Amino acid sequence: MTDPTTAVRRAYETRADAWDSAMGMVEGWLDERADALLADADRMRLVVMPGRIKEEARTIDRLSRAATELDLADVTVDQVEELVRDVVGVKVLCKSTRDQVLLADDVATALQAGIHLVEMRDYVAEPKPSGYRAVHALLDVDVTTPAGTTVVAVEVQIKTRVQDAWGELTHEDLYKPGGGLRPSDFHRSVGRTMANLLAEVDRLADDLAGEFDVATDEPASERAHAVAGRIPIRSVVVRSTGPRYALAVDDEGRQGLIPAFAVRALAPTDGHVDVDAFVPEGSTLEARVFEDERGLYYLPVALPELPTEV
Repeated sequence: MTDPTTAVRRAYETRADAWDSAMGMVEGWLDERADALLADADRMRLVVMPGRIKEEARTIDRLSRAATELDLADVTVDQVEELVRDVVGVKVLCKSTRDQVLLADDVATALQAGIHLVEMRDYVAEPKPSGYRAVHALLDVDVTTPAGTTVVAVEVQIKTRVQDAWGELTHEDLYKPGGGLRPSDFHRSVGRTMANLLAEVDRLADDLAGEFDVATDEPASERAHAVAGRIPIRSVVVRSTGPRYALAVDDEGRQGLIPAFAVRALAPTDGHVDVDAFVPEGSTLEARVFEDERGLYYLPVALPELPTEV
């Protein structure tokens, strides 16, 4: 087999613009899908990270190994992306495995014109021997260039934050083929053990997410409003705020939740609201108190006045 370096360097010279265009298209499409999936939920459950082009040296190494395995006498520029399908990559980080499944199922069915699904690889259902877990979507993306339409291979990695952290904690990049270090039996054993432990963390995070959804869900508002009218109004100060809820403390130092449903009832808009858009950190408001087996809630009587833009 001839040295693939020339073919790789030529590909990086001639395909760079098309790769950047395809990467941007996929990033935009994934953001649109995440917006649609989480229209009435916490958008930070799915975060599309900036895409990346694989380092040229790593592509040369991967291509050399692939060509050797296939017993290729020569490697052409066109074969670079055929043999190394993750030259262009985009990663999506998910808060939980349920969000990972949500997006993976959507990616497999909600393709747009110019983006074609080649293959889904589920390394969560069947982890790699190292313990690596993620869902990969291999795409072909049509890109228009001055010379006409060309097809770019793009790999989308859909990972939970915990699965992504495993790569950092085990120094995966250094020990993967071409990474510079050879994993010992000890490293492989510890890496697999960590992956299994972190998979259990992901499972527990899913359970907590489900519990949180129940505690902040719309049906709770019916019980809360039914009794809140019989409770005196108290002044509370907002300590922190986010899209789904705010945390506030009363004059006795008791911390409670200002849920989205209570803000939505007062907001001058219909449909989904982000709590932090109406209840800023540090604001003081009057609220009725509701407490049950799930927690302490502050139901605002009115929203704080926001400063007007000049």
